[in-house]
Amino acid sequence: MRRLRSAVLPPPDDILRGYLIGDEQLILVDEPSTGAFLVDAAHQILLMVGVALLTGYVAGRSGANLFSVAGFLVVDVLAIMLVVRRAQAWYTRYALTDFRVIRSWGILSRRMAWIPWSKVTDCSVAQSLAGRVLGYATVRIESANEASGFKEITDLREPHRFHRLIAEIVEAKQGKTYPRWMASAAAPLDT
Repeated sequence: MRRLRSAVLPPPDDILRGYLIGDEQLILVDEPSTGAFLVDAAHQILLMVGVALLTGYVAGRSGANLFSVAGFLVVDVLAIMLVVRRAQAWYTRYALTDFRVIRSWGILSRRMAWIPWSKVTDCSVAQSLAGRVLGYATVRIESANEASGFKEITDLREPHRFHRLIAEIVEAKQGKTYPRWMASAAAPLDT
């Protein structure tokens, strides 16, 4: 039974490891924040609670069975939608390796996209007020391939660490650049 479950629904980290090639090493793995999910789903959660309270109130006062059934069906559909969205987020992984940046997602059908470090040209962080309070943000990666479908790493739990590591890896791969006029001034700082 366990073998069947792991074949159909393996843990997301196992799926990610399956995408690694040769001696590629994971540096950091992150996933979408639960706080970001709750902020994004707040309207749906409030609607679900409101419908449940209204349904309970109307059913208690008048015993309207048809209204009760309809109300609880709406609550059930909203709850199922929330569970599916959270499962999709749980199966999403963002990884930094010694070769590339990887995004892996999907529950039953899976997808993966990646950008090699040699193609990364720019990186930025966007963080809303809710993100600052709850500790999540979106990291955007620009690459030499403008048509790349992989640009945003949304709702990271450790966005600043992720961004810092990207900058450090790009620096290690591409090196620092000094203009001629700064080269002589920069040399004494390195000693």
